[in-house]
Amino acid sequence: MNKKPVFAGSFYPEKAEELTNLLESYKQDLKLSSKSKAVIVPHAGVYYSGHAAMAGFQHLEFNENIFIIAPSHHESFNNIALPEYTYFDTPLGSVEVNNRLIKDIAEKFPCMISNEVFDNEHSIEVQLPFLQTLFNPHIQSAIDFVKEIKKIGRKFRIIPVLVGNCNYKLISDLISAYWENSSFVISSDLSHFYPKQECRQIDTYTATIIETGKLDFFQQPQACGLTGIKGLVDFANNNDCSLIRIMMYNSGDISGETDRVVGYGSWYLSTENRDEIIEKNYSNYVLDIAKSAISQEDFIPHDIPPVLTQYGASFVTLKLNGQLRGCIGSVYPTKPLILDIIDNARNAAFQDPRFEPLTSEELEKIEISISILSSIERINFRDERDLLSKIYPHGIIIAERDKRAVYLPIVWEQLPEREIFLNSLKEKAGLSANYFSRTLEAYKFDATYISRPL
Repeated sequence: MNKKPVFAGSFYPEKAEELTNLLESYKQDLKLSSKSKAVIVPHAGVYYSGHAAMAGFQHLEFNENIFIIAPSHHESFNNIALPEYTYFDTPLGSVEVNNRLIKDIAEKFPCMISNEVFDNEHSIEVQLPFLQTLFNPHIQSAIDFVKEIKKIGRKFRIIPVLVGNCNYKLISDLISAYWENSSFVISSDLSHFYPKQECRQIDTYTATIIETGKLDFFQQPQACGLTGIKGLVDFANNNDCSLIRIMMYNSGDISGETDRVVGYGSWYLSTENRDEIIEKNYSNYVLDIAKSAISQEDFIPHDIPPVLTQYGASFVTLKLNGQLRGCIGSVYPTKPLILDIIDNARNAAFQDPRFEPLTSEELEKIEISISILSSIERINFRDERDLLSKIYPHGIIIAERDKRAVYLPIVWEQLPEREIFLNSLKEKAGLSANYFSRTLEAYKFDATYISRPL
């Protein structure tokens, strides 16, 4: 039994050639070629959300089983729904449903089997042409054909899952159960029908939660597919993975409308954390940005990699002839990482109270290094001995009422003894070296260190 397309001609073109050409035009020359078994992508009309969706799908790893986990916009039910259809049709052809796997899911998870809830639902149908374009292309260059030749004879089958009223743990458990032999598409738009600026604020907040894994901060109006998103975030938290931003914008950026817009974003699941990805792929970029920010008062970066638009905290350190010449940073993320680096580079050069402002002559000889900080974690300790056992090899913050100080992890190279390290940090905070009290607070963090060899 085939499910016929309902949204061809409205959400996407109904003519195969026009649809193929449109989706091909959305393909990006990805600077990050990472492939992932799970992505978050939007499902609105492809004329609006297609750029973000294609960018996400380009990171999706080919698999013979592809789950599409999407919200139900029109039908109310508990838990999840699965179809009895054998194929889902689009103008590009038919996509087979893995009915054997659906039967297995129905035996293990609370669900309903129903075609009816799928009949007028766009959140799955809109995703299918992207999969067909990437994994079963009608148009293919000779180079792409050679790259894909090993996949000849292989096909993918979909497992369409509509999410009803359920706890996100159900989605997380579903992903875990079939992770080994499947890939996963989490289908969701972001905020709906707010003024453009408010939409950007809400979506930035949503993106930060997705990227930091703070599940308790999610609220339903942030995204129509929130349960699916939370399920993937929970899976990422449980498996030491990160969600990396690929693209984010809203319908107003495409249409010019500002009154009622919809937000779109795409992310991919990575076994590397964000800072490792930046170090591996963008070290020279961030160092060049820091230097440009110092040398050009009105410098504005262009073509910013999306991973650097995630909120983050950094320190920028300047050295001249091997000697410290300025160091300013942020402990907590309060802005996109790229802006944090720019601000801290300028402040290290011109606002560090320990030094005179950097001169243009010095700029040519200056050595710049950047530390990108991980999240901050409180250290619980019984006494000073217990605290000393927990500080190495991390960056450490201590706080006592209005007195506070921080050392980056790299300081261990100069102060390798734990007691000397901690005593020096106390003195930096304005406390005596032998000071200790039950009200003293301590926090730890790690840092990714980026520098350019001289």
